Amino acid sequence: MTSSVGSYESLGLGTAVQSNKKSEIGQADFLKLMTTQLQAQDPFKPMDSSQFLGQIAQFSQVSGLQTLNSAFSNLASSLTANQTLQGASLVGREVLVAGNRLSLGSSGGAGGAIEVPQSGWLSVSITDASGQVVRHIDYGSQPAGRGDFAWDGLDDDGNRLPAGSYKFQAQVSSDGGGSVAASTFVLGQVIGVQPSGSGLQIEVSGLGTLPLSQIERIQ
Repeated sequence: MTSSVGSYESLGLGTAVQSNKKSEIGQADFLKLMTTQLQAQDPFKPMDSSQFLGQIAQFSQVSGLQTLNSAFSNLASSLTANQTLQGASLVGREVLVAGNRLSLGSSGGAGGAIEVPQSGWLSVSITDASGQVVRHIDYGSQPAGRGDFAWDGLDDDGNRLPAGSYKFQAQVSSDGGGSVAASTFVLGQVIGVQPSGSGLQIEVSGLGTLPLSQIERIQ
């Protein structure tokens, strides 16, 4: 009867060769070992091969999970690349996002939108970087709902204000004398996009980097 140790070595699985070639035994190696064991065993004292079969089954499960993980990883990469290409089409376009910061350039004005929570008298105050009110605009009686907001960049005296960052807030006054704040939105130009672990990020001029989900409207 052939020695099992000699058979292992003939397959290149001896301890000396194994330690030089690799430190772990794979599924194919276990299959070779089991085959050699069956060939070398005493037919009157058969060896138990259940452990080999169990380990091969475990290797099969691990291999299947690795294949599944690889497939999901490839799918995620494909979706990210596709989303980035779609996001690139936003560069140069104006988007509406929730906020109250207005970026005024050297010419032109700034704008956004206002969500009126209830019908009433709508008034808007614009402040500079120091918090001083530079413009007050009355829109009169307005129904509930969202409407566009536009500022020409002038102060209350009709003078052109310097370029920079401004803030605006809106209040709705009711006939009973009470007032509530209205939600504000601002317009900004998309200047770049970048993928991240939490999704596509949109870089908006004057507003910073925002997640794609925060875009309310694309102009």
